[in-house]
Amino acid sequence: MINYDFWKNKKVLITGHTGFKGSWLSIFLKSLDCEIFGLSRETIEGIYQKANLKSIYSQEFFNDISSQNFTENFEEIKKINPDIVFHFAAQSLVYKGYQDPLDTLNSNIIGTFQVLNEISKCSNTKSAIVSTTDKVYKNSDFDNVEVSPLGGKDFYSSSKVGQENVIEAFSRLGYELNISVVRSGNVIGGGDRAEKRLATDLIESLISNKDFVLRKPHSIRPWQYVFDSIYGYLLVAQENYSDAKSEIYNLNSEPNNKYDAEYLARKFIEIWASNIDIKIDKNEEFKEVDKLIINSSKARHALGWEPKTSIDEMVNETVMWEKEHLKDSTPNFSISQVKKYLNDLN
Repeated sequence: MINYDFWKNKKVLITGHTGFKGSWLSIFLKSLDCEIFGLSRETIEGIYQKANLKSIYSQEFFNDISSQNFTENFEEIKKINPDIVFHFAAQSLVYKGYQDPLDTLNSNIIGTFQVLNEISKCSNTKSAIVSTTDKVYKNSDFDNVEVSPLGGKDFYSSSKVGQENVIEAFSRLGYELNISVVRSGNVIGGGDRAEKRLATDLIESLISNKDFVLRKPHSIRPWQYVFDSIYGYLLVAQENYSDAKSEIYNLNSEPNNKYDAEYLARKFIEIWASNIDIKIDKNEEFKEVDKLIINSSKARHALGWEPKTSIDEMVNETVMWEKEHLKDSTPNFSISQVKKYLNDLN
């Protein structure tokens, strides 16, 4: 369970705080009475801007973690001396890995090393939680557990495998920094505006009332509500900090794995009460695997983590958020959704 006493007044740094998952994590931590600090390369269109999240941070920093001047500008963050660091900052899109492989490799590999190296110098920082991806596994259609072979089939997945190798190497250097890794499924929720993502393109079509162009309609992904994912991250952080344990966890909402992209698209259109059509795009511009599977039994047994949200509930919550933010630009609705989710956990 979430330990409210544990989180109260903790100083938490989130890298990639303006991104989709980093923004939702920020709202969770705000609801748990943490003092939150953010570090990102830039502001990103999506929940951070649409819900005006700037107001919930004690302090924000904007810097490129993979640049040479990053270490020079880290002095202010060292003064904060955070208790826990969530490292979410990354180039997180497969298609951008094809378009700009160098930035992808630098952001995900060099950037991770520089963040870990700098926070290891902070006297209070003993806990780091790093987000990688379900795409690190060599055999994507296997029922992969945490010790399954890793291997990248494109620049993005290769960069995330490289990121995990850096984490393992760093962990062997003897620093008093516990580093846990989370490999989470394809998360869905309100405010995602990452380019060429299924939910992003769907929401854009629904808002503009234009037919939706769907790539790879029969692709299977570990669909997961972003709240269920963040819930898992919080449990991992509690274990990492309290027990001084460095672990790797898969987070997968197994009941949602039987649905393909076309089902998800049609469910969004149905719940939105829209009349738009789906057009299938048969030209695959960037190669992606057809099926991704990960096994999260370790998180279930070790942490007591269970996903709470069905695929239909996930779509409904996302549609509610998007419709609300067509007229509202405050954090209030997002905070109310998070508080309801946390209350339902109890």
